[in-house]
Amino acid sequence: MDSNQLWHSTYDMLPLGFSTLATSDDGILFAGTIGSGVYQFSALRSWERVSQGFPEGIQINRLDWVDAQLFASTSHGLYRLDDDVWQATSLRAPCYRILSWGDQFVLTDSGLMCGSNGNWLPFAFPGKKVFDLMVTPHFLFLGYEEGIAYYDLFMSEWWSISMDQPIKSLAVYNQMVLGTTANGGLVLGNKNGGFQQIRFEGMYIYRLVTTNRDVYACANTGIYKISDLKGRIMLRSMSIQAAVTDLLIWNNMMFISTLNSGIRYSTLNRSGFQSNL
Repeated sequence: MDSNQLWHSTYDMLPLGFSTLATSDDGILFAGTIGSGVYQFSALRSWERVSQGFPEGIQINRLDWVDAQLFASTSHGLYRLDDDVWQATSLRAPCYRILSWGDQFVLTDSGLMCGSNGNWLPFAFPGKKVFDLMVTPHFLFLGYEEGIAYYDLFMSEWWSISMDQPIKSLAVYNQMVLGTTANGGLVLGNKNGGFQQIRFEGMYIYRLVTTNRDVYACANTGIYKISDLKGRIMLRSMSIQAAVTDLLIWNNMMFISTLNSGIRYSTLNRSGFQSNL
């Protein structure tokens, strides 16, 4: 059986290139696109476009819920959703993510910004492109244009590990720091401050996603669950042949956004994939 038959699709959404997903507490699924704004789905209204306030051709890099508000990190800066209208914030440089850790942190083309209530100030690496931030009990890890940096929470000091290309996303698996490179490869921490770079032939990894303590790799060839065999990192296919850019687990289903196959979804507790939107 074709592995893609295990995944359902909303065929009316196929012409769009999707980049990111998010859900709300009241049961709405949001999907960001490359060049066509944001769409939302609910059981009552089906899919509809919710892009008022965006300029034409905007690329949605990531959707994040922070402090009960939905933000869009985009090619035109940071936006927040207010009564179904996207409002521009004071950050107009391209943005890649926003998260809350006491204050709000925003990753931008102009460095790592920190603040609250819409007021952000430079925090680290001004003038550098910063792509992802990961919080651990003792360190902050940053993926940026020159490699990986980490902030020692006890020493209050930044340290940088220079690499030959940017690090675009980060995760932790089995106490090992993982990252994706700008050329679609993977970097693996050795738990002693060093990193190894590896490539999987024919595969371009867009993003690492952590959910329910599991780590997944979203790639041009599908989606893969990170595992290990005697200390060696393995990628276990989730039986989908598509360019996957993001995933989330919602209502006991796994949803994925793709560049050319719409929004795909499958149930988690059955051998087949039975649910339909």
